[in-house]
Amino acid sequence: MFSSYIYRIAFRYLISKDSKTIINRINGFAFIMIVASSCVLLIVLSAFEGLKNFGLYYTSSFDPDYKIVPKNGVSFYADQQSLDRIRGLYGAIHVSGVAEKKAVLSNEFNSGAAILKGVGADYYLNETLDSVSLVGVFSPQKENSIYLGAELASSLEAVLSEDFSLLATVTPQNPEMYFGFSPFRNARFDIEGIYQISKDIESKYVFAPFSSVSKLIGLPDNNYTSIEIFSNNKLNQTQLEELALVLFDNNVSVLNKKDLNPALYKMLNTENLAVYLIFSLISFVAMFNLVGALSIMIVEKRKDLRILKSIGGDKNDINRVFFLLGVLITITGCFIGIGVASIIVLFQNNLSFISVPGTSIPYPISLGFKNVLIVLMTISSLGLLTSFWSTRGVRD
Repeated sequence: MFSSYIYRIAFRYLISKDSKTIINRINGFAFIMIVASSCVLLIVLSAFEGLKNFGLYYTSSFDPDYKIVPKNGVSFYADQQSLDRIRGLYGAIHVSGVAEKKAVLSNEFNSGAAILKGVGADYYLNETLDSVSLVGVFSPQKENSIYLGAELASSLEAVLSEDFSLLATVTPQNPEMYFGFSPFRNARFDIEGIYQISKDIESKYVFAPFSSVSKLIGLPDNNYTSIEIFSNNKLNQTQLEELALVLFDNNVSVLNKKDLNPALYKMLNTENLAVYLIFSLISFVAMFNLVGALSIMIVEKRKDLRILKSIGGDKNDINRVFFLLGVLITITGCFIGIGVASIIVLFQNNLSFISVPGTSIPYPISLGFKNVLIVLMTISSLGLLTSFWSTRGVRD
């Protein structure tokens, strides 16, 4: 597309200084603005990515990587052989059958709603639940025991005492309506412990032994409301779906973390897009400095480039020289900006010189290849468009 001398001339204009100081200042300012816009865009995207990961760690820390749920009804049959076949999939670390139901927990004075989650002794998060215990312990083997979140315990004014218990009320799996009889089922649970991690989780989940919850909601033997699967991020969802459809007669769906929290992920993606568009607009405005720099250079170097035409150069070579110069300025500034941003991110990750306001927690920031590629593509594209627009129609 370009002759070799066009590359040499454009490169010479990039690295050499002009005899007039004002031109050098305009060119330098345009270059600095490209470096700054690239640096800021990458830092903002990395900061948002880190904050998103930080938030998801707490809000979805109790969510499995995959969850098998029935398409129809509230439960499905799964024998031990079926569970073992799922455990045999590559990447499946823990597979647990769960019985869960929305329940109302009440005492003589207060009541509150939460998801009553029945789990067994092999449940993957048992150790995690013990590690976040505020008081007491989690006992999945003890019948009719319950493990509350601190937020729900506070609203219920619950205390850890032999004389204090909570009444759990649910709708059974197959409610039978009789005149004069309540369609609800209930059971009394003793409080074995209270955990504390985040308000959203503390008010959402209440843990109890699988057998107690299964009996309360009326599940038949070997029936589960869901099967939760924790993996090492190497489990193939398509392979899992194919096996689940075979094992459970096409009567189940496989959900991932995004499916379990669609509103949360949609909100985060929308915010991420909004942040990107705002700072891309700032980068676009910064590109007007490149328009000014190229325009000044075209006027300043017009006499020099007439020599190029006189020795046989193409009439469009002037456009090509300055178009290529604009591209070189953009790409060079972009790479330098990415380098500066990467150094700042590494300093933050290692030295933690910025904390979350009001806390001593280091501000989370994550430098990912995806964000680097986004910045590179965005700034390069803006630079190409700006250079093309600035040099189109230039004549000697």
